[in-house]
Amino acid sequence: MIGKNIKYYRLMSHLSQEELAQQIGMNKMAVSNYEMDKRTPDLATLRKIADALHVTLAKLTISNDELAIEHGAFRKNASITKTMQELILGYADRYLARLFSVVACFGEAALAPIPKYERIPATDFETAGQHLRKILELPASGPIGNITDILENKGYIICPIQIEERHFSGNSGTVNGRPYIAVNTTMPAERQRFTLIHELAHLVFTFSDDQDEERMVDGIAGAFLLPEKDIKRELGPKRKDIRSDLRYIQHEYNVSMASIVMRAYQTEIISKAVYEITQKWMASQGLRRDEQSGIQPEVSHLLEQLTVRAVSEEEITVSKAAELLERPFIEVRELCYGGV
Repeated sequence: MIGKNIKYYRLMSHLSQEELAQQIGMNKMAVSNYEMDKRTPDLATLRKIADALHVTLAKLTISNDELAIEHGAFRKNASITKTMQELILGYADRYLARLFSVVACFGEAALAPIPKYERIPATDFETAGQHLRKILELPASGPIGNITDILENKGYIICPIQIEERHFSGNSGTVNGRPYIAVNTTMPAERQRFTLIHELAHLVFTFSDDQDEERMVDGIAGAFLLPEKDIKRELGPKRKDIRSDLRYIQHEYNVSMASIVMRAYQTEIISKAVYEITQKWMASQGLRRDEQSGIQPEVSHLLEQLTVRAVSEEEITVSKAAELLERPFIEVRELCYGGV
């Protein structure tokens, strides 16, 4: 795991293997061997690497070797460089390592049971969207609250990835057989919510060779968040202009206006011509770039909550908690003891 940590922090520092090697007085091959865990650096070398990468030794030595992590593949035509993909997966590895380090204090009972479901073929948006609501034990219609809380209470791990990469929305996989969903927390809140369900659909459904999987999971996510029954009640069966309704529905269902327009088109409330006119209007208003929705972002408090609990029950020290949360000691002490 030390090798993965070195690579992760090297990428975070925007250094090549050659540049890191120069800073620690070694050659590129040595750094490569460390990152591939072919060799283990001694303590003196580790200190040099930590200094070069501006991290603590603890961050380089945190381990997830006991975790069986399987990452899902990035979409085939994703405009994300190989280096960025490695950085994103490294971010996920480190978050999962920190989370399960504190979970180990209490055992798996600290998490909701692993969700049990059989992957089934996705036939159409509406049916699949209803299936997701059913397995999450949600009503067939109506707005959905905090999706992160809902998923975590059903046994899914939500892995926040704070990275400025506009081409990356999310990914999914498993850790010790438990599904996890990674989401880019730098995105607007409505896109985070959409991404969580998009990735859930990847986990739950199978797709045939003649289906466009990304298009299908996008459609399923839209149908989950705004079912046909709801959007037809909100807009009526047929409309020639829906622009005045977009903000109202957005705030009620916590979805993007772009998603509402797409759902109106998919459910035949508006024609293709009206759909295109509305899209052009949104672009002219700058709403394609920033809807300024005011929707509250999805936030996972699981790692923080378990870490504070571990301090309270004297399973770990405040110093260890600060390492796990990657936050300053004084801030974490305040979090745990309220300044006492």
